[in-house]
Amino acid sequence: MLPIKKYLRNYTIFHKKSRYTKRMKKTKLFILTLISTVMFFPGCSNKSENIKKKSISQPISVYNIMGITEPILEPIHLSPIKDQPTTYQAPSVLNQSNFNEPIINTEPYIVPETYVSSEPYIMNSEPIFDSEPRISPDIEFISYQQPSPITQMYSRVNSQLQDLLNGIEWKAKSFLGTPYVWGATGPSTFDCSGFTQWVYRDLGINIPRVSRDQAKVGEYVRYENLQKGDMVFFDTKKRRSGKVTHVGIYLGNNNFIHASSAGKKVVIYNFNKKKYYKKRFLWGRRVTNKSIHYASN
Repeated sequence: MLPIKKYLRNYTIFHKKSRYTKRMKKTKLFILTLISTVMFFPGCSNKSENIKKKSISQPISVYNIMGITEPILEPIHLSPIKDQPTTYQAPSVLNQSNFNEPIINTEPYIVPETYVSSEPYIMNSEPIFDSEPRISPDIEFISYQQPSPITQMYSRVNSQLQDLLNGIEWKAKSFLGTPYVWGATGPSTFDCSGFTQWVYRDLGINIPRVSRDQAKVGEYVRYENLQKGDMVFFDTKKRRSGKVTHVGIYLGNNNFIHASSAGKKVVIYNFNKKKYYKKRFLWGRRVTNKSIHYASN
């Protein structure tokens, strides 16, 4: 019995020791776990605050998303130079082939000077438009619109009128130098009214023979409204009475052609150079308009 009791006593002591050992191990493990937890949570909380602060201090950009450090550009300092354009040194530029070797542009960029007017700008009340459209000379303008019959008629009339006026000038100049003879009606000699009658008659316009009757046909014209082909009338008497005594044909540019008794031939005078005829001028008559019924002999 004694060995059995001894065995039981030893087994009880060993069992108690093993239970105590296991309990100590659990206690130590719990203490270690508690210490680790206390140390871990403050570290995590501090790290989260740092990350939060870092995220707030650094704005989101392409460089942050890609995990690349954003390059710091050098500030540009402008230094104005007297009597010269303002210049500044361009910042460093990274070479695409090798990002480790920066390439510095040594050529300065020239900034043009800006001039500020002291006078206030006043905007026009009405916009300004070009009177003519801006069309390139290389562009040919083609219109397929047919002109109206009235437009065609006026175009033909104007063309015929211009041909008539040019014909009067050419015909009158063809007699330059022809001698003056009182009462002569041409074609080798003329007086003033015989000369005008001959010129107009050759172009299909019949007018009276003498100047005082010629001054009554056609349309009355003032001096400032004279045109090529108009007849011009004068009072050439020493004592002016306002009666017509002389006639010629206006050529334009203050020139007129006539058979002159003083010049003894058909000549061209200018009103600005021959003040005598300008002072003696009475009126003009226009017989080239199509609306006028021409007088006959």
